[in-house]
Amino acid sequence: MLVNVLMHFIWMNMSCYEKLPHEECGSSDALQTFEDEDGTYSGYCFACETFIREPYPEGTKKPSREDRADHNRRRSEDTQRTLSEISTYPCLPLPERKLEVKTLEYFGIKIGVSEQDGSTPILHYYPYKKDGVIKAYKVRLIAEKKMWCVGEMKGVDLFGWDEAIATGAKKLFITEGELDAAALWQALVAKQKGTKWEQYLPAVVSLTRGASSAKKDLTDNLIKIRSHFQEVVLCFDMDEAGQAAIEAAHEVYPLAKRAALPSKDPNACLIEGRANALCNAVLFKSTIPKNTRLINGQSLVAAGREQAKMGLSWPWDGLTKLTRGIRFGETYYLGAGVKMGKSEIVNTLAAHLITEHDLSVFLAKPEEANRKTVQMVLGKIAGKIFHDPDVEFDYEAYDKAAAVVGDRLFMLSLYQHLGWDSLRNDIMVAHGQGCKA
Repeated sequence: MLVNVLMHFIWMNMSCYEKLPHEECGSSDALQTFEDEDGTYSGYCFACETFIREPYPEGTKKPSREDRADHNRRRSEDTQRTLSEISTYPCLPLPERKLEVKTLEYFGIKIGVSEQDGSTPILHYYPYKKDGVIKAYKVRLIAEKKMWCVGEMKGVDLFGWDEAIATGAKKLFITEGELDAAALWQALVAKQKGTKWEQYLPAVVSLTRGASSAKKDLTDNLIKIRSHFQEVVLCFDMDEAGQAAIEAAHEVYPLAKRAALPSKDPNACLIEGRANALCNAVLFKSTIPKNTRLINGQSLVAAGREQAKMGLSWPWDGLTKLTRGIRFGETYYLGAGVKMGKSEIVNTLAAHLITEHDLSVFLAKPEEANRKTVQMVLGKIAGKIFHDPDVEFDYEAYDKAAAVVGDRLFMLSLYQHLGWDSLRNDIMVAHGQGCKA
């Protein structure tokens, strides 16, 4: 049940390649080999549960480039079979984690057991979905604390997302890891038992790749989160990495609350018997960081003792001199009557910021089709007209201007509709994508 589902995992930055015999323990095919990005190999024997640094001893033929190419061609089909097989694995309780079987069943967490005794859990399988379909399982090797995945993790939803939106809850709890999400969900369900809220399940999800993915995960999922939930509580670990992840998440979604946990992480709270304190922390004591704090001016004397600097230039020297340049963190309002050239100014400014200051730019122009916006901005860069049918299209100039812009121009996928609530979300997402203007 265990070995034959390990054909195409990714071990950290490694991809599974093939199964080999392991002479040390006598297994015929339990030694799974992994290919690193640099072409080196390592392995792990699932029969004797041993990490093998060099699975291809000297004198043994390693896979050739042609072998690897053929392997990749078969990968997609084999991976789908693997996903299907993992889905048949059982959900078992994890007593060392204080996690009940109903919790694992709720999240679809599968357990792989030892081939030696057929009962000892040695692997966790966490399902990741996209549009309701399982696209990957993240796999955790308990003994070695190693993780890899089978399937394609790119673009997947947050762990537990489908279950979260199915609850209809207004509040979403986000943890760093899958077991933390399971632990928090179990604690909240237990706290509600016997109360009038017992029938309402909590909405709990986790990041896809731990603390390091906080900003990207929030950026990729912000619009969906805002459309389903009124409140978000970040329940990240209390270590340095977890707190840094909260700061990164707030760059994307500053309205998210943060919870100060009574132990290192939600699962640790459950293990240590602090489930009630955990629930109180996330339900009643979570707060939005204050952005107004008293600062003693004396602490800024040294910082203020320097010559003021000009901001970024405008496309027009006179305006640069008048405003002392464009400064980050400030808003500039340009007003004029109908058909007086406001859109022209915006297009010129976008082209200038991209070419002169190497900035990524976000444009929200509800009265102009995105195709035309691209033509207008590229036209400013090339000094050409690309949107007028009476002017011959200069394909070479267009392509050169497009190469200059690259992937630094972002627009909204809409026409003639723009509301502040949705635009605010879009601005947050654009900022997460690196837009500075």
